[in-house]
Amino acid sequence: MSKSKPAAKPAQQAPEQNFVDLMMVAADFVQSRGGIEAAKLALADSGKFIQHAGSAAAANRALEVLENLKTKITA
Repeated sequence: MSKSKPAAKPAQQAPEQNFVDLMMVAADFVQSRGGIEAAKLALADSGKFIQHAGSAAAANRALEVLENLKTKITA
C-alpha cells in the first residue's frame, strides 16, 4: 500500500492584497449606489434585512419569492 502525499494547501493571499481587493469591491459598491452616503444607507438596510432573515441565504430566498410573486401578479 503506497502512501500518497497530502493535498497541497492553496496559497493564501497576502493581507495587503486582501485589503486591495476589498477596497476595489467597496469602490465598485459606492459607485453603483451613487456615492458614499447612499452606499452607507444601502449597507445598513441590507444588514438589517439579513439579520432579520437570519442569514444571507434566507434573505436571498425571500427576494426570490418576492420576484416570483411579482412575475405571477404581472403575468
